[in-house]
Amino acid sequence: MRMTLAQLEAFFWVAQLGSVQLAARQLNLAQPTISLRIRELEHALGRELLDRRGRGVRPNDAGLNLVERVAAILREVGKIRAQTMADFTGPIRIGFAEGFAIVCLPPLMSALRRDYPALRPEYVVTTSSSLERDMSAHRLDLAFLVNPVGQPGVRLQPLGGQPTVWTAAAAMDLGPRVRPADLRSMPIITNPPPSAMHRQIMAWFATAGIEPSRLDMCSSVTMVAHLVAAGVGVGLLPLKMIEPQIATRTLIALHGTPAVEHGRVFAAFWEEGHTPAIEAVIHCTRTILGGMDYLVTEGSVS
Repeated sequence: MRMTLAQLEAFFWVAQLGSVQLAARQLNLAQPTISLRIRELEHALGRELLDRRGRGVRPNDAGLNLVERVAAILREVGKIRAQTMADFTGPIRIGFAEGFAIVCLPPLMSALRRDYPALRPEYVVTTSSSLERDMSAHRLDLAFLVNPVGQPGVRLQPLGGQPTVWTAAAAMDLGPRVRPADLRSMPIITNPPPSAMHRQIMAWFATAGIEPSRLDMCSSVTMVAHLVAAGVGVGLLPLKMIEPQIATRTLIALHGTPAVEHGRVFAAFWEEGHTPAIEAVIHCTRTILGGMDYLVTEGSVS
């Protein structure tokens, strides 16, 4: 087993503070994580490094010989980080499709504050079509879009599929499976065209060669979900966004026949504006999405 920087950092702070608990607080980690890293380091070096006495710990002779060497390593790492962080300083304007933002923006904000404290993100949350207009006008540096149309000079980096489902209030007594003909005469609440939501709805009805008889337009995805829960109509919404309401039966998910295609999520940025900060935000977003199992790679919701 090889030693890692994370193990050395855990050892250093335990040795300095004399406590696994205090080291965990210093590194913003759980105590079992600190203990595991210490054990892994000792295993990698083939020797114990700490004397454990009651609730406290202190380095033994082998540990004392290691502390100063680790301190020098951490000082050099700090210098490297300080130089690198210069690329992640200042404002960055980031746009989020609303349904995507409701689930993903809170953990992303926390992660960016932790990992890039000198970065100053400015967040814009609206429909994908509005974000594309903002990108076209150079009002955004980066945008997370669903089913974008695309424009010259803007790179679209695919992230994955966003499962989307028909949904209704339980009192409407619909489903569990619905076809275009079943919903044709129902009031349908949607973002206005040319939004991704509106395009998805029209494409689904077009599979049966029909159009819905009534579309009520609403610019906010959150309000669409609220109106659907109130029984005003049915809507097509991101599955992850409404999972809490589905769990409480405030909303029910309807299984479309044919299946509703996934929304396709992309990171969009100007080719000439591709900076390390943009790449860092995209990487951070990918990590968060993977941790919450938000996106899928292929197939459709049925």
